[in-house]
Amino acid sequence: MKRLVFCLILWLAMVGLPLSAVAAGQWETFRDRFIRSDGRVVDPWQKSITHSEGQGYAMLLAVAHGDRETFVRLWAWTRTHLQVRKTDHLLAWSWGRLPVGIQAPLDFNNASDGDLCVAWALLRAREKWNRPEWEDAARVIIADLRRLLVLERYGHTVLLPGYTGFVGKDTITVNPSYWVLPAFPAFARVDDPVFWQRVHDQALILVREHGFGPMHLPPDWMRIGSDGRLEIDPGKPPEFGYEAIRVFLWAALDGSVASLPGVRPLLAEMNEEHGPSATINLKTGKRSGNRAPAGFLAVGALCARQLGERQEAHRLQEMADELVRREKDDYYSQALYLLAAMRVEQQ
Repeated sequence: MKRLVFCLILWLAMVGLPLSAVAAGQWETFRDRFIRSDGRVVDPWQKSITHSEGQGYAMLLAVAHGDRETFVRLWAWTRTHLQVRKTDHLLAWSWGRLPVGIQAPLDFNNASDGDLCVAWALLRAREKWNRPEWEDAARVIIADLRRLLVLERYGHTVLLPGYTGFVGKDTITVNPSYWVLPAFPAFARVDDPVFWQRVHDQALILVREHGFGPMHLPPDWMRIGSDGRLEIDPGKPPEFGYEAIRVFLWAALDGSVASLPGVRPLLAEMNEEHGPSATINLKTGKRSGNRAPAGFLAVGALCARQLGERQEAHRLQEMADELVRREKDDYYSQALYLLAAMRVEQQ
């Protein structure tokens, strides 16, 4: 019996799932706290606003946990309330209460990470529950992402953060955390395989070769100039933080995190006596006074497991487990915590 338990624990470590009882039951906690009965995901820290990324995260997690009933409600709400743009199948990125009191889309612009996660979740759900109509729904989103959001300019192939507002006269603004790396191979299996493989490879090259500061970390926002060079977006805080932590999440779920030069410095930062900071200024090196939440630590644990650092992975996972129980209303941290536990089969 002991040998069987040991083998089970070893298998869990290899596939990247968390080993704690806390993590095992956290989906139900997340679902009960942040998903309304109609399928809308709310962020209590932002006046219960809903974002397309939140719907996508929850849909991915519902599939991962075999929760078909919740998935159906999430997709129904998303399709009805966010897939409302007139000329394409992309999603309005935010939904909440307007000044006049009614609830409706707050901004009809899309956010490409939300579209990516929703389409990827639909494909995973189709495979899990054999519902071809969910693949059909994913295909039209994927086709519009390919048609409207991927730009080839200045020597790069990049996925824009949204349909409007990111292409200037001589610059392109990008958010590396929006590049959901493991989604692209899934898209390649149902759409243009050469195109999506190129998008995947170019995104990985950009995050691998454009770390900043002594830790070689990606910034939350970058800008590409007409000469093809990338820099920290001068219009945004020069930080690694709440956005860019997802670069390591997506790379780890993609199986490619070991290629990022910033991953070991990030894990070393998480090992410091003062503990990991929520944000790091990439120009000055200054750490914020805010401690990193549980979701950051869970991403670190996932990265450490992929690097073969099992002791470090266990330590970070224990820290995340202890902290997540105190984060009652931190939707984003709890989403990261659960996403870091998600198994993605490598094809």
